[in-house]
Amino acid sequence: MDILLINGTHPAAPHISGVRAGRFASELARMGHRCVLLCPPVPGAAASPPASIADHDWSRPLIVEAEDPGTAGGGNAVATFADLLRYGGRRAAFQRNVVTAGRALAADFRPQIGWATFGSLEAVTALRTLALALGFPWIFDDKDNPDIYVPRVARLPLAWRLRGYAALQANSVLHGMAARRWLGDTAEVIYSGVDACFFEAHPAPQPARRYVTLVGSLYYRETVDAILGAIAEFNASSGRPPVSVIHLGKQGDWLRNDRGVEIEIPGYVSPDEMAQLCQHALANIYVFLGRTFHHKLFELLACRRPVVAYGGELRESISEATRLHAPLAMPTTPGALVEALTAAEHFTPDPNMPERFFTWPEQAAMVETAMRRLIG
Repeated sequence: MDILLINGTHPAAPHISGVRAGRFASELARMGHRCVLLCPPVPGAAASPPASIADHDWSRPLIVEAEDPGTAGGGNAVATFADLLRYGGRRAAFQRNVVTAGRALAADFRPQIGWATFGSLEAVTALRTLALALGFPWIFDDKDNPDIYVPRVARLPLAWRLRGYAALQANSVLHGMAARRWLGDTAEVIYSGVDACFFEAHPAPQPARRYVTLVGSLYYRETVDAILGAIAEFNASSGRPPVSVIHLGKQGDWLRNDRGVEIEIPGYVSPDEMAQLCQHALANIYVFLGRTFHHKLFELLACRRPVVAYGGELRESISEATRLHAPLAMPTTPGALVEALTAAEHFTPDPNMPERFFTWPEQAAMVETAMRRLIG
């Protein structure tokens, strides 16, 4: 198949929003399909000139960058609403540049099917425009919760504006249910994959120390304070060397060292480094936000160390962790977190836990099956 994918973030950008589309494009290319991924350049860089389609090695996707001047400023409420309906947001120039780039490709690359993820509604509206112009079916993938990101007043007119997709997909049951309320259609749930590095054994990081990780967005300062307080209490009562905290995220300014807890903030790290750190942590902790799906749960479970979702978790996440025989604790108080950390001291993995799950090839194969079905 000749497949056109559009995303609002470059796959090399240091942000989770670039991962799903980039990895599906790579896996579909490995399956033997010709894949073009249209996206903005890496943040801070100018768009690279398009490579030659004739000379491209199709064992990997062809990445075509469309210039992204960013969000338009200064518009009033009426203009903003009009841009939302027409372009999917205020990145109007990016949407137009994507459409222009897609039309330019058509002389040498005629898509049989398209795929775009929200994420960025500009990417979705651009794909719809190209699909109508060039005559191919397209898939609307919903990887974020529209209940959070689509203004209520715009949902009905946007649903009308986005009509015509051939299939609806979502990266979780939660987002699929939100998409159904918005668009009136049932989404096929296709989780994002887990990188192979999370399943592969890594040596312990040096220098050796006892630590827990605090992964991803922190959301609430009071929750962060509660977590640090619980770790300080655990250190005081455990009778063993104290554990430090390694924050794998970008909110280090929220972590105050006023509880006697040592804090390390390496910032953005590669998946390999994240896997190494998480495989050797006493426990891997993240803050639960009930309005979105935490894909990082699957990556952390793959590391075969206790996972702590502070504040709870979604029913679907709990169900998947149970099915996988994977360790998931969900404390809602500092005292319960101390108990979870104490239990982690004596943790051994369940032998019934599968060696691998939700791999990118497995998840991309589901996308491929849907595409084959749509083009007959």
